[in-house]
Amino acid sequence: MNNKEKELLNAINGTERMSGFDSYEDADGSDMSYFDDMDSFDGDDGSDMSYAGGNQAQAVSDPYVIQYNNTGLVTFTAILFGYNDNFNAVNFGNNALVIITNLQTGTIAGYGRMIAQSNNKFFKIGKWRFQCSTPAQLQITMNINHVDANGKTYTTPLNLSIMRDAYQQQADIIDITKPVTIDGNTFCTFSLLAGSVLTISMFPVAVISGKAKLNGGTSVNSARAPRLSGKNVAPVIIQTTQNVKGITKG
Repeated sequence: MNNKEKELLNAINGTERMSGFDSYEDADGSDMSYFDDMDSFDGDDGSDMSYAGGNQAQAVSDPYVIQYNNTGLVTFTAILFGYNDNFNAVNFGNNALVIITNLQTGTIAGYGRMIAQSNNKFFKIGKWRFQCSTPAQLQITMNINHVDANGKTYTTPLNLSIMRDAYQQQADIIDITKPVTIDGNTFCTFSLLAGSVLTISMFPVAVISGKAKLNGGTSVNSARAPRLSGKNVAPVIIQTTQNVKGITKG
């Protein structure tokens, strides 16, 4: 093997070693595919523990999909989650003209079940999808609120308008990678414009399940959030006349 052939082989091996970083979408780890102790999300009670050994391919997250329909003529402040403050409130703290539907079950009652479940099966959302045919609705700021019985509160703003992928083609969709942990003390508020129908899809990457633990599995069931944007992007080919030997270092 001559020197040029050795140089090319070293370059190929170096590229393969770097390929393990392809699944990292951001530094917060919300889309990492390295959850070893995961259970299948297909079984809600955690009884389908086919991945306890950590040797199988990782399950893909099943989303919670909630639709908000403002049937009124004015903008309302809509509320998502917040079991401790909103579960027993009329329309879960929302105006009566706001119709909330769990699209996974096709029922309004399904939304109430999701809120109730969030109080005993805490979960972390890894990715969000916001979809609406009203352009202004996708330019709002969602506030993520956390409250405590000791009176402490804090709010994190999530500005949808600056989170759109520059390469995303759909004008009515915004996909966001933003980890948010949901429990009974967490709720989101946002402006729901008059006549708007907003669909929010939330992909959990971790769920705490006591029942799964009792059934012999792990109490934290993890999954991988799917890649929502860029699935049809062509591979990038970099052409260079420079020596490629350096990529094997570091």
